Amino acid sequence: MEYTKLVVEKENGYVVAAINNPPANALSQGVLRDLNNLLDECLGDDEVRAIVITGTGEKLFSAGADISEFASIQAGNTPKISGHDVFLKIENYPKPVIAAIQGSAFGGGNELAMSCHLRILSASAKIGLPEVKLGIIPGWGGTQRLPRLIGKTKALEVMLTGDPLSAEEALSYGLVNKVVPAEQVLSEAKALAARLAKGAPIAIREILKAVTKGLDTTIEEGIKIEQAGSAVVFASEDAKEGATAFFQKRPPDFKGR
Repeated sequence: MEYTKLVVEKENGYVVAAINNPPANALSQGVLRDLNNLLDECLGDDEVRAIVITGTGEKLFSAGADISEFASIQAGNTPKISGHDVFLKIENYPKPVIAAIQGSAFGGGNELAMSCHLRILSASAKIGLPEVKLGIIPGWGGTQRLPRLIGKTKALEVMLTGDPLSAEEALSYGLVNKVVPAEQVLSEAKALAARLAKGAPIAIREILKAVTKGLDTTIEEGIKIEQAGSAVVFASEDAKEGATAFFQKRPPDFKGR
């Protein structure tokens, strides 16, 4: 598949997709369309076991929604591709999606990063939801994901002031998994993707499902989701391979079956 707003490279076991919409890597309809198509394509490719999303350029992962498209929305025109839908697809994706945030991420760029399962941030970058300064609110899941990630009190402060978090603050609040120098962000994300690509695809899928779905319900219902996932993985060939490899003292060779 050809992409106009993403630079896509397929590595051994994973894909790296870089948003390429200079100067700010704004999340235009073209970018959202490409991300949506990428997710669909990778879903049907058994050779792809993880996805890394990053941005081209050093300063910005993404500055957020394309403001030039606001006038059309305010005129009552419904966008063909919804950021809500794309980000929900990422959040519920059965393969790990890693955000390699090599530059600052604001607004929709932050909302994109928050929808990913794991996040690695540049030490020199900032991350925030400044929508209130434009007289609007985070409109692609920010009001829901940020409190779930860092807690209600701090999330409200971030959104009501519109002030960004430093990399150190983002790490301390649990918004990102790791902070590294800017030049190491992509290599760290690739190393993580490569490691996950060697894991058991069915088990990884069921862990992602149990955590994502379980957080939105009671612990009792969450345990039912976990139990259903356990039944699926224990019936898989990968579970047999994992036990066999353990007793044979060798690395497992998971096939996703």
